[in-house]
Amino acid sequence: MPGGICNNFINLALTLNGQAPQWDLTLVWLHTLSEACIASAYFSILLALIYFVHQRKDLHSWIFPLSGAFAFFGGLTHIMEAYALWWYPNHWVSGVIKFLTAVISLVMAAAMIPIIPQALTLSSRAELEVAKAELEDRVLERTQALQISEERLQLALDGSGDGGWDWNISTGALFLSTRWQEMLGYGANELSGEVSAWESLIHPEDKSRVMKVLEHHLQDSRVSYAFDYRVKMKSGEWKWIGNYGRVVARDAQGAALRMAGTHKDISNRKHYEQKLSDSLDEKNIMLQEIHHRVKNNLQVICSLLSLQTQSNTDPKIIKIMQESQDRVRSMALVHENLYLSREFSNIDLESYVNDLTKNLLRSYRSKISLTKIDVSISDLRLDIDSAVLCGLIINELVSNALKYAFHQRQNGEICIKMAERNRQDIMLTVTDNGIGLPSDINIEKTETVGLQMVKALTQQMSGTLSISRCPGTSFCITFPQVFS
Repeated sequence: MPGGICNNFINLALTLNGQAPQWDLTLVWLHTLSEACIASAYFSILLALIYFVHQRKDLHSWIFPLSGAFAFFGGLTHIMEAYALWWYPNHWVSGVIKFLTAVISLVMAAAMIPIIPQALTLSSRAELEVAKAELEDRVLERTQALQISEERLQLALDGSGDGGWDWNISTGALFLSTRWQEMLGYGANELSGEVSAWESLIHPEDKSRVMKVLEHHLQDSRVSYAFDYRVKMKSGEWKWIGNYGRVVARDAQGAALRMAGTHKDISNRKHYEQKLSDSLDEKNIMLQEIHHRVKNNLQVICSLLSLQTQSNTDPKIIKIMQESQDRVRSMALVHENLYLSREFSNIDLESYVNDLTKNLLRSYRSKISLTKIDVSISDLRLDIDSAVLCGLIINELVSNALKYAFHQRQNGEICIKMAERNRQDIMLTVTDNGIGLPSDINIEKTETVGLQMVKALTQQMSGTLSISRCPGTSFCITFPQVFS
């Protein structure tokens, strides 16, 4: 009875919709469920597209909105079909929806034409599997190589006893190796991984210097980041550490992003450096004392010669004694300069020659009260042996000029020049504006003690001697900077 009533109701609805009442109830339900399933499929596709686009916001393509519209209107078309089975159909609405669906379908079909060839070029599943396997093998190979490299680096660090560090500048995170922390008496991961923790361990006297070196290296990698500094240990003691590192990554603007390097315990080296420095100071003091005593001994010899001169009335003997005093005094000046200097391996020639010529002027002041000596020496420094020989040569040449070049003149002039030549030799020139060297004097066969000494000293220095007689007299001696 109820089934008959239901059938009558459906027949009435179909009659109102303008459809023949011959539709069976089962057939109506079949069409309704079919339309509903198809509409659900379309809307499921729409929801899947919406979810996919939401998850992949990096993908921006017109194909997704177009596909969504196609799914939406396709589903809406089938809903209208199901609606028309039970209620009075709105043919205008259904027609518009079907028209839009048709347009979108045509656009979709046209859009697929250029996409299909591109899709055909995509690798098949089998090809993708092969590519995936090759990629996995390559990744595995690179991973193994990286592991081997890290193991070798760790072995090198362990063998050297150095600690490693890695600073992520952008985040401020600082990695300190176990060995790095052990150097300072800390356990693994006992120090915080912040760069501020490292800064707090730097000795106050070293901190400004360390930060300055770091700042310069961050600005320019060509500036070396290598220095020694003191770091506070867990026990509170200070340990000398050698820090070596460099910027390993920069951004497009050149700003430093990452630094890495090593820490080396150099306490033993600093200890021996201090011992060496103390020993060197002791030796310098001893050398200074030796030069002082040699100078004093030579001064004693000068005093003895002076006493001997005073007790003798023979002019020739007095002259010989005075010349000997000048020669001894020239050697004493070398040791006096070394005694007063901070360097014991070489002598400042300009200062030495000025002192030497002042002594000679004082020695001959009764004869040449207005004679001037002009000293022009470039920035030269000689070892003690070379300085003694040069001093003796200058002493002889200037003494001869003071004694013989000017006769009764009181306003003579002597010029002493020394300079490098060809970066290998040194040229010494002693010139006066006196009467000139007599033409009958042959330097090769001279019998005067002074010139013989000049010649012998020049040969001892492996040098050459030349003389110019007009105007005045000029002696030019050239010798190598290092002679045997």
